[in-house]
Amino acid sequence: MLLVVVTLVGGTIALYRSQLFDIRTVEVLGAERLTVEAVRSRAAVPADATLLRFPARDIKERLLSYAWISDAQVTRDFPHTLRIRISERRPVAVVDGGERLWVVDISGMVLGEQSVEETSTLPTIRDIPGLELATDRAAVSEVLMNALHVLSGISAELRQKVRAISAPSIDETTLLTTDNVEVVIGEAVEMAKKDVIVLRIMREQSGSVVTIDVRSTDRPVSRGLSE
Repeated sequence: MLLVVVTLVGGTIALYRSQLFDIRTVEVLGAERLTVEAVRSRAAVPADATLLRFPARDIKERLLSYAWISDAQVTRDFPHTLRIRISERRPVAVVDGGERLWVVDISGMVLGEQSVEETSTLPTIRDIPGLELATDRAAVSEVLMNALHVLSGISAELRQKVRAISAPSIDETTLLTTDNVEVVIGEAVEMAKKDVIVLRIMREQSGSVVTIDVRSTDRPVSRGLSE
């Protein structure tokens, strides 16, 4: 019996140390904006790794250290494939930092620096005081986070009209629309109610309204061209 156990243990160790299940393919799933090669490079799977011995935790940590990746799963597909499935962060706005433009996701994670041409389809958040941003770091500005919460809290219909957000403070957070209407939103509270009020006023006063203030949903204020 002891001989059988010793043989099994020895065989298991030999199999673990062998290259029988060597990794010949690193398959990447979920990459849309990122290239497959960029994900493989970030994962840095050791050349001598096998499906029985590979640093799964280290690989995942390396992937999650990249701002564009919000989640990663590393699994095995015997006999020779290591599969990496990632979830990418999605850019939602460009933050004007004065000298630089930064792309951020809805959580405030800074995805990188971009040019105006490359980010022309995203709304710009500007006028934020004391802003300090860096790639691969989450923003800590309460004013910026409020602006992002406003952006995530409005409907797709209203979001399509927003070309910029001016946010010198939380209370003064204002949407600037493609119709040249200034919508003073303020704090990102009661967003569903504010959204309904804004869209109703824009429809009823189309072509004449220039300012809508919904900081108080009980007493919204709108002003037209002649006022």
